Amino acid sequence: MSTILPPVFRFAPSPNGYLHLGHALSALLNAERAKAAGGRLLLRIEDIDATRCRPEFEAAIYEDLAWLGIAWEQPVRRQSEHYGDYRAALAKLDAMGLVYPSFESRAESARLISERETQAPWPRDPDGAPLYPGNAKAMAQAERARRMAAGAPYALRLDMAAALARLSFLTSPLVGEVARLSDSESEREGGTTQIRLPTPDTPLPNPPPQGGREEFASPASNLTWIESGAGPNGETGIIQANPAVWGDVILARKETPTSYHLAVAVDDAAQGVTEVVRGRDLFHSTSVHRLLQALLGWFAPRYHHHRLILDTDGNKLSKSTLATGLRELRARGASAADLRKLAGLD
Repeated sequence: MSTILPPVFRFAPSPNGYLHLGHALSALLNAERAKAAGGRLLLRIEDIDATRCRPEFEAAIYEDLAWLGIAWEQPVRRQSEHYGDYRAALAKLDAMGLVYPSFESRAESARLISERETQAPWPRDPDGAPLYPGNAKAMAQAERARRMAAGAPYALRLDMAAALARLSFLTSPLVGEVARLSDSESEREGGTTQIRLPTPDTPLPNPPPQGGREEFASPASNLTWIESGAGPNGETGIIQANPAVWGDVILARKETPTSYHLAVAVDDAAQGVTEVVRGRDLFHSTSVHRLLQALLGWFAPRYHHHRLILDTDGNKLSKSTLATGLRELRARGASAADLRKLAGLD
């Protein structure tokens, strides 16, 4: 007999500055949706950026959330305490042949992009950053090993073309990669959902394309997510993922064994998150997260991307803008109820 577990929500700020009104909106929405659904609310501290994250900002997060009247379950998951989890996930992707190191500096990448743009505009990801322009994917294994042994800086990238080719092995009646067990199997497995994955040595049906823009051309036709909020253009319902538009995203660096994309996918799986409620600016990132979830055999949460609070110039709020900082607003005498009104919740 299957057991129905309560939905699991999470609020996941980074302690690289003080929280602002936009964070308050996201935290309050998570808390209210969790309460309405009889669910659990988790708090995660995304502190992998050691150069910008500081203890005083983390302490302020706890203080601000408590002031807003938000309660969360303990313990708090701090990303900096779970590097082993990220290395394990990275190793699984590497065993599938989906990870390679790139060695170009930012200046070298900029030069390559400039050279390519003499022919045509170089493609950008949904955030406006240029796609990776290098050819490290074609570098001989011996040369990669030599450079890494010599201490050269590097980034570990997801081979997007190979990842999408492997994705074609995964089948599902709903989202393309999840297969429901038969009734007899389901009863034996407690009504769980099983992910049917290829093994690392499963041959690809065709060699992945090399070079050129064809690699980044089309969405993953069998990869979707359920969206109860809305994307930047009002997208809602069953959303077709398109991770290819991100190119060969960075999964880790020499000095940091993870990236935002990898860490958020690992953490959501590790914490059993079923409901991801976050700002609309992360809508397109969901395509990468869904791809990683499918490759690593993890079930997909449901997603709700909410509206953003913009400044007077129409830009997303920044932690450097004191005018909308929760500490600053509180110092001016604002109450938690005032914050709810400012965030448009009352």
